[in-house]
Amino acid sequence: MKRTFAVLLLSLPALCLAQGRPNPPCDGWPTNIAENSLKKAGMLGNIDYTKTQAVQLASEKIGKDEDGEQLWREVYHITFHEKNGNKVKVIAVNDAGEFECSMSAVEVFVVSKHLLSRVEADRMFKQIE
Repeated sequence: MKRTFAVLLLSLPALCLAQGRPNPPCDGWPTNIAENSLKKAGMLGNIDYTKTQAVQLASEKIGKDEDGEQLWREVYHITFHEKNGNKVKVIAVNDAGEFECSMSAVEVFVVSKHLLSRVEADRMFKQIE
């Protein structure tokens, strides 16, 4: 029993290292492209950059480029906070290499509505009552 527990504890750091790209996430590239796309479409005003958030949702190996560099497809949930209080949320998808974040164009999907789960909806109604 003690041996099994020790093996489990020693294997936890290895599990934590099993992530996507070996380099830090490339959240700046999709965030900048998404911001420019939204501004060109007239969907984004003045931003409070201190509140902008980019959270990586997924990173998956998709193969190698012509130079043999490993490629990953990365998915980010990005929230822009406008100075007037509005929030604009997007999902951004792009390919990144080991040393280069901009290995593809960035696809930007605007999140128009967040549907609450039944539990979250019940909590919301209890807070209102």
